[in-house]
Amino acid sequence: MIRGAPGPCDWINAALDTVAKARPAVLAIICGERGSTPRESGSWILIGQTQSLGSIGGGELERTIIEAGQAMLAGNGDWARSIVHCVLGPDMRQCCGGTLEIMLQPIDASASLWLQKARDKQRTGTQVNVLFNKTHTGTPPSVIDHGKPSTVSADAVYILPLADHRPALALFGAGHVGRALCTMASQLPLRLSVFDSRKDQCAQVPASPNIDVHTPYDLLPIAQELRHHDAALVMTHSHALDYELCRILLTNTALRYTGLIGSQAKARRFRKALKKDGLTDTQIARLTSPIGAGAAAGKEPGVIALGVLPEILKTCRVTTGEPGITLQQVEAQRERAAS
Repeated sequence: MIRGAPGPCDWINAALDTVAKARPAVLAIICGERGSTPRESGSWILIGQTQSLGSIGGGELERTIIEAGQAMLAGNGDWARSIVHCVLGPDMRQCCGGTLEIMLQPIDASASLWLQKARDKQRTGTQVNVLFNKTHTGTPPSVIDHGKPSTVSADAVYILPLADHRPALALFGAGHVGRALCTMASQLPLRLSVFDSRKDQCAQVPASPNIDVHTPYDLLPIAQELRHHDAALVMTHSHALDYELCRILLTNTALRYTGLIGSQAKARRFRKALKKDGLTDTQIARLTSPIGAGAAAGKEPGVIALGVLPEILKTCRVTTGEPGITLQQVEAQRERAAS
């Protein structure tokens, strides 16, 4: 089974795991970018002696950074935070043409305190940043609550917000199409919650850090109380259940996408019944059905999943700017909040 792609903040638990196992590692984070680059600021890779987790773009760039991290682990050079400047040109056998600034942060037993604080803060749901000092490379990173020490120069630090902006998708139905969708979603920037009362079907959903599986007896209360989700997708084993779920979900104005699997005929019948049941034209218009319009023709589970996932990402994914921000941006955010 292919391992699911890690999320933007999964490096914290991964780093703590290496500390617990007394296996030093090097955390590499893109902390600056200019021009065309394979990944954006905030992208990371945790480098161990024999394996790595995450990615900063692959290719010669990633090989070079992995080698630099493994050299640190082997005792070559200083065991301290450092910055590597990479030009993605002929010398690196990459033609992107942009430049990257990549920070190498040692992870060992001494990192447990700030890593644990970062994890604890993140779990509370409060907005929190990790501040890496570029000048004083021997000092540990600071975990700060959406702000900065006033004595720190803007050019001397990199601030990494601990935020997960991946869209949250509620999937009702873990049948053959639902499982195909989960397999693909494990590699995508999504947070997926799967709901199905059939435990045998849920047991076949692929395990991935970005997928949570739930087996409630009744799905309707779940739909009624659905919060903190950007999208919902309905594909249960029952057309009657599909209809009741759609009737509830279409009244949820927080959802940016509500999709229903099925044919044009099924969609027409549902829209007609929803109108009869009192839903407004605006609410009914929120329904996307059939799903994956314009995708490759085919009724195979994988083809359907391949069609609908880009539809959801295009509708729900928000461009939030660089995951890593400057002190000037933090100050601007604080000034706007105070005004």
